[in-house]
Amino acid sequence: ASMNTIEFSLRENNTGSFPRGLSLMLRSMGKWIYDMNPFEPLKYEKPLMALKARLAEEGSKAVFSPLIEKYILNNPHCVTVEMQPDPEKASRDEAAEKEILAKVKSSMTKEDLAELARATEELRLKQETPDPPEALRSVPSLSLRDIPKEPIRVPTEVGDINGVKVLQHDLFTNDVLYTEVVFDMSSLKQELLPLIPLFCQSLKEMGTKDLSFVQLDQLIGRKTGGISVYPFTSSIHGKEDPCCCMVVRGKAMAGQAEDLFNLFNCVLQEVQLTDQQRFKQFVSQSKARMENRLRGSGHGIAAARMDAKLNTAGWISEQMGGVSYLEFLQALEEKVDQDWAGISSSLEEIRRSFLSREGCLINMTADGKNLKNSERFVGKFLDMLPTNSPVERVKWKAHLPSANEAIVIPTQVNYVGKAANIFETGYKLNGSAYVISKHISNVWLWDRVRVSGGAYGGFCDFDSHSGVFSFLSYRDPNLLKTLDIYDGTVDFLRELEMDDDTLTKAIIGTIGDVDAYQLPDAKGYSSLLRHLLGITEEERQRRREEILSTR
Repeated sequence: ASMNTIEFSLRENNTGSFPRGLSLMLRSMGKWIYDMNPFEPLKYEKPLMALKARLAEEGSKAVFSPLIEKYILNNPHCVTVEMQPDPEKASRDEAAEKEILAKVKSSMTKEDLAELARATEELRLKQETPDPPEALRSVPSLSLRDIPKEPIRVPTEVGDINGVKVLQHDLFTNDVLYTEVVFDMSSLKQELLPLIPLFCQSLKEMGTKDLSFVQLDQLIGRKTGGISVYPFTSSIHGKEDPCCCMVVRGKAMAGQAEDLFNLFNCVLQEVQLTDQQRFKQFVSQSKARMENRLRGSGHGIAAARMDAKLNTAGWISEQMGGVSYLEFLQALEEKVDQDWAGISSSLEEIRRSFLSREGCLINMTADGKNLKNSERFVGKFLDMLPTNSPVERVKWKAHLPSANEAIVIPTQVNYVGKAANIFETGYKLNGSAYVISKHISNVWLWDRVRVSGGAYGGFCDFDSHSGVFSFLSYRDPNLLKTLDIYDGTVDFLRELEMDDDTLTKAIIGTIGDVDAYQLPDAKGYSSLLRHLLGITEEERQRRREEILSTR
């Protein structure tokens, strides 16, 4: 399984949003800077074949055991570091810092203090004063003439297999088949939403009648490049009801397409959701991850919390990944021992509520020949699904109370957010909103929140599906001052004077986000999301024209 996973990764060479060419160049640098062959790190075929031959001849134990013994077990170059928490350390450090500053200040004359105040004010003015136009023009840049007038289009053929809609994207994928199976979650009871992340983990990490969870994981590793299961939730522009789906995503070499769909079926229908101890581990792991996320990614928690107050899709997401989810996990940790039968029953109810051919959607990305060859395996997979769901559709309509909040966490920095739904004020979506949002982040918030305010980051985000416009700061030493900066955005825009060069850079920066680098799997997946959210090619073209014509 490990060998197949490594080989698949090498052959796929999936660098995500990072450009493949740049990745290859950086991979070569490790050898090149030492006057070695820069192509050596890129040639994996011969070493891989040699290792596979050794494994076939000698066995994995004979190959790997000596390496483990030499480089891990008997390696003298190791150190053990044990860290103990000290609840008094922060207060001691703060007292020591105050003492040092007091000594420094007491040693300064009135003239020294006046000079320090003058230098501080000079620094503040430099930080808040924009660079002169002549300095900005010295930086090489694109012009609007260099920007394509049409969006990047992904070839999409909408078809039907056994009564289920299938989207196919004919793209070169180096013989890899990328597949998403999407199920409608709108039949799920509202109170079961917080169980969804744990349900998805259980499908991958609990066993079947014939396979332990370790054997199932190894089988997935031997036959595919990976399988994941997760919920997708988003508002839909112009509609009250959100899009809420269960997505099963996988990839495999085209020759193993049958194995991929068989494993999809195994994960969805054969996994037994009855292992109480494994589930209890999932709860503890998820709780620890959420507690760490509060400290390290508080801006994401704040964004989710605000979104949950402003639209239904945001509320659903927060139930599965925000403060509400953490509170649910804290209560669930005790409930696992008290009412495991009820929890196991709820997990099965989740499976029954969405697992159906009704509302199912298949998305596949590969070259045309492999897409055609995979259709019969799709048909077999669909034939094994229940024909319809016995659970009626439910209508979710919930928000968190619309009130200001302060969430106290054990950090020395803040994550400050403020948001509103601008669609509710009557604003009609125009592509220029993306340019405005980009300029606010890159100029106003960058200068005031990050450069002058000392935060690690300050930015805004506009969700064109829900209409929520949000301000966020990251690792921010300030709180009320940052909120004042957010409120000052209105005056910043009213008094804004932009020359053509500055506007052009804002437009090009926005197009850079719209036309972000994508590999074939990401192109196919983006096309799927546009289909789910009802975004047509005509709308994409119109938004692009609005961006390019921003004035």
